[in-house]
Amino acid sequence: MPRFERLGKSSGKLSLLVVLDTNEYLLAVGLVRNSSSEHLLDILIERFPAHRIRIPRLIVDEIRRHLSPVVFRDLLNALLLFSSIDEDFEVPFELGAKYEAKGLKPADAFIAAYAEWVGAQVLVTENRHFLTHHSDLPFRVLTSEQTIKIL
Repeated sequence: MPRFERLGKSSGKLSLLVVLDTNEYLLAVGLVRNSSSEHLLDILIERFPAHRIRIPRLIVDEIRRHLSPVVFRDLLNALLLFSSIDEDFEVPFELGAKYEAKGLKPADAFIAAYAEWVGAQVLVTENRHFLTHHSDLPFRVLTSEQTIKIL
């Protein structure tokens, strides 16, 4: 997977801190691909450190369950070059409870709480669109295609 070995500097002016949902990683490197997800991951890697990714243990574990060991290892090794894995227990319980009180399922509430906790400007996902119905989120919920457009 040569794409993971390329790290470069950004020539753009915008700097983003993003959280990629599990589906973004799977659509970028898994068996079923989405060209926007692949392209977004390439951009984030190539423009590091201008754009940064944060990743919780929950997402790493979900990725591991859905990728072959070799692909998972390559992806994880690449991610660890420009990010670190945050342990789920570090995210304040109160943040997750706040999102559950808004009607989100526990896993969805955790991802929203995590994005807020790390100060992400964008949560990139292809399947958590219901979050966009909450206008008071401290981050934007965008698809990979929408995120590419703002980069």
